[in-house]
Amino acid sequence: MHSYNPLNMEGSVGDSAEIEDRSHYYSDDHLWSILTVTTYIKETGDFEILKTTIPFYEKDKKGKSIESGTVLEHLERSIKFTQKEIGRHGLPLLGFADWNDTINFPKGAESLFSAHLFGKALSELICLFDFLGDKKGSRFRKAYDDMRAKVEKFAWDGEWYLMYFDDKGKPVGSRKNETGKIHLNAQSWSVLSGFASHKRAIKAMDAVYQNLNTKFGIKLSAPGYNGFDPKYGGVTTYPPGTKENGGIFLHPNPWAIIAETILGNGDRAYEYYSQINPSGKNDIADLYEIEPYVYAQNILGDEHPQFGLGRNSWLSGTASWCYQAGVQWILGIRAEYGGLRIDPCIPQAWNAFRAIRKFRGRILKILVHNQEHVSKGVVKMSVDGIIIKGNLIPFGRKDIHEVEVWLG
Repeated sequence: MHSYNPLNMEGSVGDSAEIEDRSHYYSDDHLWSILTVTTYIKETGDFEILKTTIPFYEKDKKGKSIESGTVLEHLERSIKFTQKEIGRHGLPLLGFADWNDTINFPKGAESLFSAHLFGKALSELICLFDFLGDKKGSRFRKAYDDMRAKVEKFAWDGEWYLMYFDDKGKPVGSRKNETGKIHLNAQSWSVLSGFASHKRAIKAMDAVYQNLNTKFGIKLSAPGYNGFDPKYGGVTTYPPGTKENGGIFLHPNPWAIIAETILGNGDRAYEYYSQINPSGKNDIADLYEIEPYVYAQNILGDEHPQFGLGRNSWLSGTASWCYQAGVQWILGIRAEYGGLRIDPCIPQAWNAFRAIRKFRGRILKILVHNQEHVSKGVVKMSVDGIIIKGNLIPFGRKDIHEVEVWLG
């Protein structure tokens, strides 16, 4: 389901009358469940949830669910669905849309966003099954390698990654296009999925900085489409620099932050984080016009005469992703199945930072030293005064643990 009413738990696949003519699904929706469940298990250690039986949505005439399955079966079916819905390049079909629900090509288009999300979902399942000692991981590893090969073969445009292939098989998000030459999500998610080689990942994220970054945040794409084009759909109903049409759409900015930390660029990651921080907008409140305690959905981009004007406050998933980008990736404190990983990627100018993290019933008091003024690289870590190997905090019996980390 693309959306649902929390009052009656009734869902729908989409909100467009055109959906029946194009396809019946958004190509990314089902894959997010894998990231959700695996994140929950890492945080809680509750592996039993995988065995929980829950109904599928489809119901009979009496409103009773036709079929049920375990949570794990739901996740595995998500993978199978994407594997079945494949286009001419072996990439996931777009369906009605992907995360960017304003780009709606006719049936047959392929989405690189959904390809990368598919890769990320597969990598999460591989990690889960490897931890459990389950041989299913090898099957998902083959699917991951196959999709990665197709992305690397077909989607690299020389300086950055393509965003789509349209229904005719032509590239979108390419240097060959007059508008929409480069799209943010194709670059950041090539890093999040792990599909991009290190060389290409650096090049793609540098292209984001050069072509999409502004002082108020990263634009979703550029240059903007100028005039309605029914082939592309809703994105062309906005003027250039507005919302998904070259606007600074805040929800995907944290994905770029995470990508930069994976590449070790702490200064750039923090620059991106600071650019969109609502509490840093007080000096331009008359321009920004959004409350200083909530993220905007979007900020008008530099192709618009009101560049810097915020719009649609509260209507965004930006806050939760900025939490992840800030705490889990810049500070580098993130849950894993076997414990809590401390792997910061911070501005080189920082001398140190402290954090308190509650994790599986225990309190961890963390102090990170950065006398060498690097962005990334844990060289030593102690737990309760004892030096341990690596940077994964094992499970302890005490209620409170003192953790000290040195970067270098």
